[in-house]
Amino acid sequence: MSTLIQPGPMSLVRQHFEKAGAGFGAHAAVFKAVAERLRERLDVLAIEPERVLDLGCRSGYQLAALQQRFPQAQIIGADPAPGPDSEAQERAESWSSWLRRPWRSVRSSLQSESTTPGRVACDPHALPFASGSFDLVVSNLLLPWCHAPHRVFEEVARVLKTGGAFFFTSAGPDTLLEYRAAWARIDSHLHGFGLIDMHDLGDSLMASGFAAPVLDRDNLRVEYPDVGALQRELQALGAANIANGRRYGLMSPSVRRALDSATADGERFAVTLELVQGHGWKGELEVPGRQSGGEYRVSIDSLRGSRGRGDTRG
Repeated sequence: MSTLIQPGPMSLVRQHFEKAGAGFGAHAAVFKAVAERLRERLDVLAIEPERVLDLGCRSGYQLAALQQRFPQAQIIGADPAPGPDSEAQERAESWSSWLRRPWRSVRSSLQSESTTPGRVACDPHALPFASGSFDLVVSNLLLPWCHAPHRVFEEVARVLKTGGAFFFTSAGPDTLLEYRAAWARIDSHLHGFGLIDMHDLGDSLMASGFAAPVLDRDNLRVEYPDVGALQRELQALGAANIANGRRYGLMSPSVRRALDSATADGERFAVTLELVQGHGWKGELEVPGRQSGGEYRVSIDSLRGSRGRGDTRG
């Protein structure tokens, strides 16, 4: 397993998400672009799911798109702090009251029998839904904030029906390497967290009960006018440094000048997003195993066929 820079506890993550508040929407271009890629991958599904969970829904930025993609499905968003939306907040209850409540209670509290998406505040390591509640779970860029991704995978497997599908994106170890390199010239504190290698995620998926996992990675380049613009975006996303071993306190003027100097080259400041994309199925599927080079591969056609065999619903 690769070395894991662990995020802080979920209570701290929740505080950062809540503090970000309404600023998320104005700085979520990368989230939205990656979410669009995730939704394109849903074309491998062989059926129309009846219940869909968007795990890490944040402000609810992709709930409408999921509802449009699956117009007959019930769409639920779950997040440590599910964003400033008055209608959703009226349906949602407090952080702790949702834990381990059965699906029937959650559904009646959120949205009766309509297909209007609802949102739930919860810890992704301990989902509040009953086992077998969903046909599909999607999760966009939530895992980097989770201190125990394997536990999140186990919970997703639990709330999925047999034959249900899990699609997710995450950020690999090369994410923000330019930003971290600049900080390395200034101090020895951690300035990144939750960046897990693709193959380690694949191992965790299989250990959690997902069959035939498919994972791939792609490096995206994102440009900012300067390092300050990147920092403002990270803060607005709730991605301020929450790693164990992080620097505490406000950034002093001298440190800010040093960081500006370390990244000033007369051009825009570009950083890497190592995008990890994966999906797997819960159920009795033939697992082709790990291929040479350590990558998991299975054809889309075989997945479609296996998906049909794994569906146990009448």
